[in-house]
Amino acid sequence: MRATCAALLAAICLIAVNPASASSRPIDDGSWTTIAVVAAPPNQHRQAPADEYFGTNRLSNLGVRNAIRDMNIEGTSPLALPIQLERIAAVQAAFAVWADRYPSDSWLPGTMLDFAKFLQSKQQAWTDDIALGYLLFLETRYPQTRAGFEAREMRARYHPIPDFDLSAAPPADPHQSVGENLFPKLKSR
Repeated sequence: MRATCAALLAAICLIAVNPASASSRPIDDGSWTTIAVVAAPPNQHRQAPADEYFGTNRLSNLGVRNAIRDMNIEGTSPLALPIQLERIAAVQAAFAVWADRYPSDSWLPGTMLDFAKFLQSKQQAWTDDIALGYLLFLETRYPQTRAGFEAREMRARYHPIPDFDLSAAPPADPHQSVGENLFPKLKSR
């Protein structure tokens, strides 16, 4: 490498000292050469900055994690759920924007998995549906990550909670047949 650089430097010095030996062609011949420059897009941020806010409630990635942690601390009591509804909606809105802008953020899959676990702990049919959506997203979008593997395992064990209370189901129909129900027999005296 040094020998090549030295030879190149010597050739430049000879041309500068002896301009007659240089090409007889003028330096500017008046023609234009078009060169296509293909530039890669600037490196997009891999991690979401802590001072960028997502969703309608303007939560940062740290704000999302803190909201999930706070809701986990509040517990799974049905009395806590009405208080948590607004924060659940805020976290959902923030995830949509965060995942769109920074899909390769390494905090995103783990935070989504924590949110899905929280939603499943509420033991409500509608929170289970939301959790299942996050588990499917993690399983398909991040299949080779820890969160993707864990989401796949959680989804394999998934048993949805029915949207109605089975203990409040009406008793079995006492009639023997549909005809008996429609046309009851009158008791004779």
